[in-house]
Amino acid sequence: MNTTNTHLILFLSRATPLSRWDKIGILDREIAIYKKMRPHLGGISVVTSGGEEELRYQNRLGDINILYNRWGLSPNLYSLLAPFLHRKILKKGSIFKTNQLDGAWTAIIAGWLYGKPVVVRAGYLWAENFSKQYHQGMKNKFIRWLQQFAFKRAQTIILTTEAMKRHIIQHYRTPSEKITVIPNYVNTDLFRPMPEIQPERGRICYVGRLRPIKNLDTLIKAIAKIPDASLVLIGTGEQGETLKALAQNRGVKAKFTGALPNSTLPKEINRSQIFILPSLSEGHPKALIEAMACGAAVIGTDVNGINNIIHHEQTGLLCPPTVAGIQSAVQRLLTDEALRTRLGKAARAFAKQEYSLKQIAQRELALYQEVQKNL
Repeated sequence: MNTTNTHLILFLSRATPLSRWDKIGILDREIAIYKKMRPHLGGISVVTSGGEEELRYQNRLGDINILYNRWGLSPNLYSLLAPFLHRKILKKGSIFKTNQLDGAWTAIIAGWLYGKPVVVRAGYLWAENFSKQYHQGMKNKFIRWLQQFAFKRAQTIILTTEAMKRHIIQHYRTPSEKITVIPNYVNTDLFRPMPEIQPERGRICYVGRLRPIKNLDTLIKAIAKIPDASLVLIGTGEQGETLKALAQNRGVKAKFTGALPNSTLPKEINRSQIFILPSLSEGHPKALIEAMACGAAVIGTDVNGINNIIHHEQTGLLCPPTVAGIQSAVQRLLTDEALRTRLGKAARAFAKQEYSLKQIAQRELALYQEVQKNL
């Protein structure tokens, strides 16, 4: 069975329209796999909570159809009514897929209404991440219930790591055969070593959100102890101003760029001697595998989501998520050019082998074939 007659309907997260992806610089990265798969499918439609402004991205999406919120509804209300409002196209769909767990109920309701299989994708575990950031409470319990509902009602679940698979089998009693592990991808043609760019001495690069779970205050405190080291932090988030003040108070040379287009990141990574991800927890971080594809010498904290990507002293360095741990790892790499070179080459080879866009697209297409075969 092939997929040339398959119409895939992608449901974006509840409050993350295409315009949000564009604002934080990841639109082209997020749609890359769908553009790659499009020639092998009968059609792709994207359901987004954004309004008419979403149509400005039509050229960038090519012949991927945009189903937008033309009624101006709030994201919460739209997530409940979209299955009815877009019924004419949804009825013609073949497979419904969620981009993440937040808002997965929209696809599940639509699948129930029109008798379509639902593939729930989770790049991270929504309830567990929320709990780590905001601790326990009624909202956390409600999110956990929604997550459990999504796992139970999905025909197939896509997770990005084996660790996530083990977790939901144990804690949500999800059958193993219902789960497929497909990691995040990287465009290894875009994210590549650039020998023409000379790394700046002492420059350390971070890409991601500026929020507590990323542990950036600890990173800044560690860099403050390393003479001649500088930080470039690429991204936005609620901690932005607090982190800027901390860097200034600690005398850290830190550049906060805000969000940058994904296409500009390879140059920023190649200009740096080290790429670092100091998080307290991760799902399957795309920024890390993009840096590895650039042949960067990478440092990551020894936590879930990072330690299953970085093989310590083979493709990068792992360290404790503490000031002393980060300081030691950074100083080691900054003073050992041979180690940086060896780790960077191994990281590039690993990223190409495990996470190339072409390979991941083929795996996802194979999954759709299997879903249709089992109908």
